[in-house]
Amino acid sequence: MELNIILAGLGASLVAYLGNKLILRVFNEEGLTILVPLLEEIVKTTFAFLLGTSIVGVHFIFGCVEGIYDIITSSKKIGKWAAVASILSHSFFGIVTYLTFLKTGYSFIAVLLSWIFHSGWNWYVVKKL
Repeated sequence: MELNIILAGLGASLVAYLGNKLILRVFNEEGLTILVPLLEEIVKTTFAFLLGTSIVGVHFIFGCVEGIYDIITSSKKIGKWAAVASILSHSFFGIVTYLTFLKTGYSFIAVLLSWIFHSGWNWYVVKKL
C-alpha cells in the first residue's frame, strides 16, 4: 500500500509538471491561480483512486516532490520555506479532499472544494507575497 502512495504521488507529480508547463506557457499568471490548481487537484485525486490508495498520502507525496522542485529552482533564501509551504499546503488540500469525499461520497465535489482552497492559496501567494 505504501508503494502505491509513492507511485501515485510521483505519477501525479509528473502529469502535473508537464501539464503545468503547458498551462503557464499559454495562460501565464491566470493559469497559475485557476488552471494549475484544478489540474493538480484532479491528478492527485485521480491517481489515488486509480491505485486504490490514500488521498492524503498522495497529496503529501506530491507536496514533497513540489518541495524538492522549489528547493532546486528557488533561491537559497526562499527555497526551503517554499518547500515547507508546498508540503503543508498540499497535505491540507488532501485532507480537505478526503474529508469532503467521506462526507459526500462524491469525488467531484471533493476535488471542487480542494480546487477552491488551492486557487485561493495560489492567488494569495502570487498577489500578496
